[in-house]
Amino acid sequence: MNTSAFSPEVAEKIRNVVIFEGLELEELGIELEEIELDTMLFEETGLDLDSVDALEVLAGVQREFCVTFPEIDSDFIATNASTVRQLATTVSLHLEASAAA
Repeated sequence: MNTSAFSPEVAEKIRNVVIFEGLELEELGIELEEIELDTMLFEETGLDLDSVDALEVLAGVQREFCVTFPEIDSDFIATNASTVRQLATTVSLHLEASAAA
């Protein structure tokens, strides 16, 4: 994946607005500081979000950034959305492609 497309601003919005606030993680006792750029979102060693959370995160990202992901499945999540950094890069690439079109 092209990491040069990574945007810290996009990552912060995903981390804070889409994941922390969108999933209401504070109510589950998770602090915003626990969600770092490379925290695994869907693994036990990270936030351990489930498949419903994954769909909510991806829907929130699409809504927040006005992007559309063609097919969301487990392969897409593993390749493009397993960490905040990876998801921010994916969104940034979509935004760049949209701007170039």
